[in-house]
Amino acid sequence: MSQKKAGRAPGRPKGNTDSRALLIGAASALFMEFGYEPVSLNQIADRAGVTKASIYYYFNGKSELFTASVTEMMGRIAMYTRQLLGQEGTLRERLVKVTAAKMAVTHVEFESMMREAIDSLSETQRREIREAEHGIHVVLAECFAEAAARGEMRGGEDPLLLAHAFSALLMVGGRDTGGDGRDNLPERIVDLFWHGAGPSALDMK
Repeated sequence: MSQKKAGRAPGRPKGNTDSRALLIGAASALFMEFGYEPVSLNQIADRAGVTKASIYYYFNGKSELFTASVTEMMGRIAMYTRQLLGQEGTLRERLVKVTAAKMAVTHVEFESMMREAIDSLSETQRREIREAEHGIHVVLAECFAEAAARGEMRGGEDPLLLAHAFSALLMVGGRDTGGDGRDNLPERIVDLFWHGAGPSALDMK
């Protein structure tokens, strides 16, 4: 980040408004709604209610702002996921809450957005984003490991592998698959994760 030193550098916002937070919020919303390529710095500045020069006071350019907005957003997702998983109820019920919360937000598919952005990002920026994404998987893995220790999930599975599997189902749930609609979709996604796609004991009789 290019924080400036003494005096008020060109583009430095006036007053006490936290323009960086406004820019992060505006950029996160626009990138998640439209993807990386279609969003311009002018759009972000307009959405945040600041000048384009203010962006360059805090960030070197679009890729740096994208990295900051995505990593901070993932940090918030990890924190909120931990809060939901820490609530009362069975693990299945809490996973439904996590799934419903994710699906309540309109967004582009994350991997598609990353494919758009990847050539514009430095190796360091790519690593920062992947590490932030990994933080969400760690929250889920810790929950699954604790559930296995309590006997609420089958033991012997790699908790981090389960976390990645659950996250993959959440991404699929955000797409329009042309199926029978989205009624009870959070419950259906969690049931697919919870029971798998194999036949039940009842089906095999």
